[in-house]
Amino acid sequence: MIHVDRHGPVIAIQMSRRFLGKPLYWCAAYWVVGLLIDSGPAVTAHELLGVMAQVPLEQIAITHAHEDHIGGLAALRDRYPQARIYASSCAAPLIADPTQLKMQLYRRLVWGTPDPVDGVTPLDEVEDQIRSANYLFRAVETPGHSRDHVVYFEPRHRWVFSGDAFIGGRDRTWAREFDLFGVIGTLQTLVSLDAERLFPGSGNVRRTPTTDILDKINYLSQLARDVAQLAESGMSSTAIAAQLFPKESDLSFWTQGHYSAINLVDACLSYNSLFAPPAESPALPSGKPGETPGSAKPATKRSTDQSDPIR
Repeated sequence: MIHVDRHGPVIAIQMSRRFLGKPLYWCAAYWVVGLLIDSGPAVTAHELLGVMAQVPLEQIAITHAHEDHIGGLAALRDRYPQARIYASSCAAPLIADPTQLKMQLYRRLVWGTPDPVDGVTPLDEVEDQIRSANYLFRAVETPGHSRDHVVYFEPRHRWVFSGDAFIGGRDRTWAREFDLFGVIGTLQTLVSLDAERLFPGSGNVRRTPTTDILDKINYLSQLARDVAQLAESGMSSTAIAAQLFPKESDLSFWTQGHYSAINLVDACLSYNSLFAPPAESPALPSGKPGETPGSAKPATKRSTDQSDPIR
């Protein structure tokens, strides 16, 4: 199932597997004058080729090596062997060997399994810059959703092709491999880019998205504070999840727990631990020249004023 829309010179291509006549989960690729950003899942690769037959394709840039973003690469490589493929140096090995993704059953059913693709050019080799006609795209590292994630920023028009760096809505579940510290840092990076248009992995294009991004930061930060307060009262992760999210999301059932509220609570606890005051280390004796350790006066403890930025 495929849906094509145009946003000025940008063509948005939304793709999904159809189930009982309805889309299961939309994901998107974007074409800008010869450059395709992401390639959708394997299950819609043939339909993607039909769209690409109507436009020139010279380069492909990948935001991150998840199956709903790299699944169409093998078909594109076969049809357009001259097209250069770019990805981060962390993503390239996953594209060459997608078995490293360790995909759960639901992921294989919803998006299909990507075929391996060799010959990916690491973004480091082009100094994180891709040129297409009159456009320059800067790759910006944005870890959190995955370690290999980058977004592509066109500074003249302030377009951000964000992959899954920003996902709309209020999270009620979380995958264990997601890193909340990285996600919040990445969202702050997106705010600093001051985008005029955000082209996310869902295909839900946003104009002037900064307010939406700030709302997401505030929600996740407040959630981390709420988790910290409940954890200090002695509640377990399971109990915290039950209190904050009384009704478990259907996503937890369909993904067999890969996404769950408990994972989200644990992510908050891990995030909070980064800002906990460090344990005090024993003070080292201070001595003057000529003094032996035994003759030095005992060192006095120096008090430190630690603040918790999430409280």
